[in-house]
Amino acid sequence: MKTHKDYHHGSLRETLIDTGLKLIEEKGINGFTLRGVAKSAGVSTAAPYHHFKNKAELLEVIAAQGWSLMGEKFKSSSAVEDLPMAKLIAIGVVYITFAIEHTSYFRVMSRPDLYNTDQEANFSSTGLDVFEMLNTAVRNCFPDKPGDDPLIQKTVLKAWVDVHGFATLWIDGPIRVTYLGELGIEKLIKMLFALPENQSLPGVNS
Repeated sequence: MKTHKDYHHGSLRETLIDTGLKLIEEKGINGFTLRGVAKSAGVSTAAPYHHFKNKAELLEVIAAQGWSLMGEKFKSSSAVEDLPMAKLIAIGVVYITFAIEHTSYFRVMSRPDLYNTDQEANFSSTGLDVFEMLNTAVRNCFPDKPGDDPLIQKTVLKAWVDVHGFATLWIDGPIRVTYLGELGIEKLIKMLFALPENQSLPGVNS
């Protein structure tokens, strides 16, 4: 069994994060423990505590990484679009595909109650940055309205609920295992955003 001394500086930390993601994929977030991470990584049960004070701190790091990755994908996908609505749709597609392709990250990002004792103060700065990108994308679709206009606030809420709800229903099965799942993820996303059949969705696997 390896100890923290057997790893180069920082390598055990990254190993624990990667192992944690794999453990969540295999056992779900409720089966996630530091003891389990240590066992899967082949290190002593004490080794993780040299990098994370508890399970919550490791989950918080995973969530921050996930939000950062999603934010980068938001930026790259919307940068290739010119029209405000096209940028908003691009962000929505990225949200769904990220959740499906990086389910372990998405599970943790969706459960701040597991690592934040103060929900309001600590949603995660990276999470708030990503949410602000969604806010901005929606506001740009209504250039003649102030940012605090009720229509904008309702649209932001609806956009988030739509993409998060769709992603969750696909991952957990209700959409994927019903007759709707036979249509394929690409066709369903096009239906959700009312996109034409011939429009390509980069990164989406049918």
